Amino acid sequence: MDQAFSPKQASVFVTGGSGLVGAHLLSDLAGKGKKIRALKRKHSDLSTVKKVFGYYHKDPEQAWADVEWVDGNLNSPDFLRKALRGVEVVYHSAAMVSFDPKDRLKLFDINVGGTDLIASLSLRGGVRKFCFVSSSASLGKPEGVSGYINEDTPWVTTDDLSDYAVSKYEAEQRVWQIAGQGLETVVINPVIVIGPGDWSRSSSRLIQAVWNGFPFYSSGSNAFVDVRDVAKAAVSLTESHIHGERFIVSAENLPYKRLFDLIADNLNRRRPAIKVPGFMGEFAWRADWVASKLSGKPPQITKATVASAAKQYHFSNEKIRSQLNMDFIPLERSIEETCRRFLEDRYSPS
Repeated sequence: MDQAFSPKQASVFVTGGSGLVGAHLLSDLAGKGKKIRALKRKHSDLSTVKKVFGYYHKDPEQAWADVEWVDGNLNSPDFLRKALRGVEVVYHSAAMVSFDPKDRLKLFDINVGGTDLIASLSLRGGVRKFCFVSSSASLGKPEGVSGYINEDTPWVTTDDLSDYAVSKYEAEQRVWQIAGQGLETVVINPVIVIGPGDWSRSSSRLIQAVWNGFPFYSSGSNAFVDVRDVAKAAVSLTESHIHGERFIVSAENLPYKRLFDLIADNLNRRRPAIKVPGFMGEFAWRADWVASKLSGKPPQITKATVASAAKQYHFSNEKIRSQLNMDFIPLERSIEETCRRFLEDRYSPS
């Protein structure tokens, strides 16, 4: 049966609305009174998205009413043509995140093929502005273990890159090819995102892991940003005159140890105290691979995640700060407020 669309015209189409970034993006757009159409899978659970609306709106039900949810497939041309009718702006934040080598073909089908299709149809359908929520994983990394990464750092394909990183890089290349044909486009590259949502998914699992007593930390460092700033950056750039550019969205660079300590302190949990040396990480991903084969469950630790956790990544936010005059929520405050939401959700009577 064909998807039934609301007779009211939507001016904004959002993919990935049930994810951490997508839910906050929808909340921001609803707060601005936008007429929104949002893509979801047929059996998606929207309870977390509703919870996010409840965090930020005095009248969450009214804000929720501004979103028209449509069931569909990102790889379906017929569905997307209908979904894009009358749409002026597209925010494409849907992506598959997996570090399991078994998911490689599916990763590229969704992240590359789906992105190529929606960008192509946006161009043909007369969409005025296209915002692609990419990832810091698609940025080039300096040789060695240190050095600042900016929007112009050259991409180099190496053996320790995850399939996810390569899929996001290739997706972004497709977007730029289509942008060159006349689609006004901005790309944002968020670093590791901190914020409340589904505590069992994406970066929100960091909070859950520390709560559950996760005792380990790595020697690496990375960059982090509040999810509210990611949504703010996406909307601000899309509503600006800027196009044909990419922007790193990052608040602060921090060692993983410091991040875990902040989370533990705000949850009143013991700080992780066991440093994982390189050889232990190498052993862990191989052991986990064997365990996954025996259990049939996806591996929790992979060669790519071990390699990434040991590196010193430092990202520059100079470009977005200068072009948008954007100030970021301090990371300590972001972690404090996210942990408070976690505790409220955990002990809520509902």
